[in-house]
Amino acid sequence: MSNKTYHHGDLRTAMIEKGLEAISEGGVKNLSLRKVASACGVSHAAPYSHFKNKKELLGAIESHITAQFTHMLKEAAKGKSNTPEALLEIGCAYVLFFIKNPQYFEFIFDHSEISVGGGHVYEPYDFFKDFMEKTLDKLGHSKEDYSKTLIAQWAMMQGLVHILTRTTIKNGPPLEEIVKSLLSKNYMIFPQG
Repeated sequence: MSNKTYHHGDLRTAMIEKGLEAISEGGVKNLSLRKVASACGVSHAAPYSHFKNKKELLGAIESHITAQFTHMLKEAAKGKSNTPEALLEIGCAYVLFFIKNPQYFEFIFDHSEISVGGGHVYEPYDFFKDFMEKTLDKLGHSKEDYSKTLIAQWAMMQGLVHILTRTTIKNGPPLEEIVKSLLSKNYMIFPQG
């Protein structure tokens, strides 16, 4: 955990970020409100004005990440029509968001209880799914192909994040260029020449 402590401002957000650091270093089992308070440089009682318990802090961490993730996806789509190029921009933004915030990726997909599909609601997934389905419809794909195409693209994005957060690319093109090139290989959406 970094040595930088909280001094004034948004203690709730500071505790969320320090909680993420603590989880990254020692896992959810080792997270406690006491440790987060200590990392923020505040009294052990301070977190209780924001969170009743560890479970509530974990929920706040999940909500914090989800809000940022959703905002980033919507910003990538802003003003764009449902085209493969726009979908590629959203996919690229998805991958780059988690590359810049690997602790968010780890928490959301390894430590939270988020589930997608089958009636579950997870706003970033639902936004991406809706945008993709409208794009596929516009391209004339059959509705039967929607779920396969969505799974293929989602798996590709997840896989890229997993690989690129654990690998250093030296002396290559910019990361965004690499991500766009790889995502465009999803032949179900992007016709190959």
